[in-house]
Amino acid sequence: MLNLINIKKFLKNWGCGLVFIIPFLLVGLGTLLFSSYNIFKAVQAKGWTPVSANIEKTDITSHSNKGTISHEVIVRYLYVIEGKKYSGKRIAFGYGMNNIDDHDGLYSKLENSKKVLVYVNPSNNEESVIVPGMNDSITGLLIFTILWNSFIVVFGILPFVIKGVDENNEPRFTAKEATWIIFIIWIVGFAILFSNCFHIDIESKINVLEARNIDFDIE
Repeated sequence: MLNLINIKKFLKNWGCGLVFIIPFLLVGLGTLLFSSYNIFKAVQAKGWTPVSANIEKTDITSHSNKGTISHEVIVRYLYVIEGKKYSGKRIAFGYGMNNIDDHDGLYSKLENSKKVLVYVNPSNNEESVIVPGMNDSITGLLIFTILWNSFIVVFGILPFVIKGVDENNEPRFTAKEATWIIFIIWIVGFAILFSNCFHIDIESKINVLEARNIDFDIE
């Protein structure tokens, strides 16, 4: 009964705040889980079985949203394991429609390739990827996740954890301190993002086994 009363008091005092912060928490948790999954799979794929694959189709699509144009390279490749044919379309874990990667360079590299090396999950031959390891899409999402969640932690969680006053009757955690923390984190994050210091070209990591003979392939 006492716990129920405490819960009711908590909801009465912080109900509106919870309604406001929950959507931000869900976005932060979602991006964190998605980013962690892509990092795990990208690193894991480096130990997968390398197999030769034939490029069957390449295309590039675009999408415009409020003046920002995003692109995505679409590919389909075929590979054979123990006499059985498999089809794959994953270029790299985390890669998709965005305005970060060099899509033109990636498209050109795949369009001019007839055979490439792909990495196949030895536990599931239907799962494959052309480029294992980290890439710009993963690092970009990771930086966004850190920035987003830092805002939630500093303004939404720390004030409840570090509350009260110190021995000088001064607040233990102030809005000014929170603002400075966020300012520093975001400046560092954007500096890393726009300086390209962790830039990783996907196309440069594609292992081409056989280039396409344009003279014979164009009809």
